[in-house]
Amino acid sequence: MTHRNTVTIDGGSAEYWRQRKLGFRLIREAEWALSRLERAPMYLHGGYDEYGDVIPIENLRPYADMEDAILAIEANETAVSILVAQRRTKIGDYVVKAVIRELEDPDRD
Repeated sequence: MTHRNTVTIDGGSAEYWRQRKLGFRLIREAEWALSRLERAPMYLHGGYDEYGDVIPIENLRPYADMEDAILAIEANETAVSILVAQRRTKIGDYVVKAVIRELEDPDRD
């Protein structure tokens, strides 16, 4: 026997639209993080050593921001459901594992 969770949607409720706005905002923030990641310099200026040479510092912030954005999407049920409906399993090269799990679920409608 298959157990299905039936979700009731009240498209007229303020809570429904608040959740939808939040889900789409999280997806958009991940797309912005991807855009910043693609444009960010690989190294930053970290000062000078005793010989006057520049000390390069690897720029990891854009990667951390992108990972945080993907984790925020995975933590939000509405954002995941939006991506499932779009069948988007990736944002850039970053896989959204929660979407893959939902798409591979055999009990899913």
